[in-house]
Amino acid sequence: MVNVNNLIEVEQQNPSLEDSVFDMKIRMLMMLGSMPSLTACAIKNTSIVWSKAYGFSDIWRREKATEDTIYMTGSITKTIIATALLQLYEQGLFDLDDDVNEYLPFTLRNPKFPDINITFRMLFAHQSSLSDHTLLNWWKFNIYLKPFPAPKDSYPWLEEVLVPGGRYYNQKVWSNYPPGEEANYSNVGFILLGYLLEKLTNQSFEKYCQDNILTPLNMMNTSFHPDNLVKDRLAIPYVRLTKLYIPLRHYDFNYVTAAGGVRSTLEDLSYFLIAHMNGGEYNGVRILEEETVELMHTIQYPNSRFGLGWIIQSNGQDDTHEGHTGGAPGGAAMMMMSASENTGIIFFINYYRDIYHPLEVFAWSCLKQILFENASEI
Repeated sequence: MVNVNNLIEVEQQNPSLEDSVFDMKIRMLMMLGSMPSLTACAIKNTSIVWSKAYGFSDIWRREKATEDTIYMTGSITKTIIATALLQLYEQGLFDLDDDVNEYLPFTLRNPKFPDINITFRMLFAHQSSLSDHTLLNWWKFNIYLKPFPAPKDSYPWLEEVLVPGGRYYNQKVWSNYPPGEEANYSNVGFILLGYLLEKLTNQSFEKYCQDNILTPLNMMNTSFHPDNLVKDRLAIPYVRLTKLYIPLRHYDFNYVTAAGGVRSTLEDLSYFLIAHMNGGEYNGVRILEEETVELMHTIQYPNSRFGLGWIIQSNGQDDTHEGHTGGAPGGAAMMMMSASENTGIIFFINYYRDIYHPLEVFAWSCLKQILFENASEI
C-alpha cells in the first residue's frame, strides 16, 4: 500500500512551455482525482493528434504507465454491445420496438405493469423500468472476498433474478413506474442485451463482437476477458483505504461482462470511436451504416440523455458530447466525441471509488474539458 502523496513523479525532460503547462494541469487533476496512473488521447477527424501516459500502472513495482497499457473500460463496453446489436438490426433480425419476449426463453415483464411490453429500444435507452438493486453490491462483494464461485454466464442467472419466484428474485429489481416512462440507468438491462445478442446469433456475444467489431477494426489488444490479454501490459486495478492504494487481482466480470467487461488501450479504442465519429467507418472498414450511427447517437425518449447505448451530454454551449463513461472496482474511463468539432477524447485510470468524491468528480470534468480544448487547438 502506497501513500497518495508519493504517486506523481516529475519526469526529467525539456518540453515546450505550452506542453509543460498542459502537463502540469494534468498532474494537478491526477492528484485531485486520486489517479495512480492516467493515459489519455485527443482525436481530430480520423486520427489521434495527441496522446500521453502519466503515473504508475503498478505502484508497488514503480512501473510507469505507457500509451500501450491495457485498462478496464467499464461501461464503455455497452457501446460495443449496442454497436453489435445494431449490426443485427441492420440485417433485419429484430426491430427496435419489438417485444424482447419474442426472443427470450422466459417471460420478461415488470410484474407491477404486466401488460406493457419491454422493447429493445427501452433496454438500449435505460427506459425498461429495470433496476440494478442489489446486483452490483453482490457482484462487488464477490470480487473483493470471492466467497463463492460467480456465475460465468448470464443465463439462467437472468431468469432467476428477473422473474418472480426465481432463486435470486427481489421485487426491487423492478421500478414502480411502467416501462417507457422514465430513464433509470441499468446494468442488468445491458446484461440482458448481451444475452439477446447470443440468442440472435447462436454464439457468445464475445465471439460475435470479436469477429464483427474488434478484429475488423484491428483492436488486437482488446478483450472481454483479462486472460486473453498480455498480463504484463494490464494496469493493476486499485481501490483506496484512506490515503492508501490497495491492489486488486485481474478479475473477470463473469455474468456482468456485457455491462462492463472490456479491457482496451488508447489506440485500440480510438479506432472504435473514430468509426462512430466517421459515420460507421474506420480505415476503409465499415461496421455500421451512417444512418444507424446517427440513430444510435440520438436521444430516444423525452427528458432523457440516452441514445441507443450512448450517452448524449450538453456541454452548456451549442455543442453536445456523445459517448460513455465507465467505472468498476479498480478502473475508470471516458470516451467522448464532439460531432460539431469532429473531435474525440479517451482516458483511462486504474482506480475507481464506488461513491463519488466531489474532488474526483471535479477532476474528471476538468480533464474532459482540457482534453477537448487540446483536440480543438491542435
